[in-house]
Amino acid sequence: MTLRCKLDGLLLPAELRCAEPRLVAYDGDESFGVEALEAGFYEVLDATREEMLALEQAHYRLLRRASEFVMVG
Repeated sequence: MTLRCKLDGLLLPAELRCAEPRLVAYDGDESFGVEALEAGFYEVLDATREEMLALEQAHYRLLRRASEFVMVG
């Protein structure tokens, strides 16, 4: 999945994990956990149907789809 920061437009690959934090984004070689409250600063550009369902189940309600969102796979 790909996230975009609403503040600076930075595109970040991201993945869901079983452990906390559930959502991890990557900025080059660095990774960081995205907490559910921080998700309001990002939007999803692309994701699979399974990833979107998992985000909803993991309480990332503030993480919205971008206007140009694409469902992949």
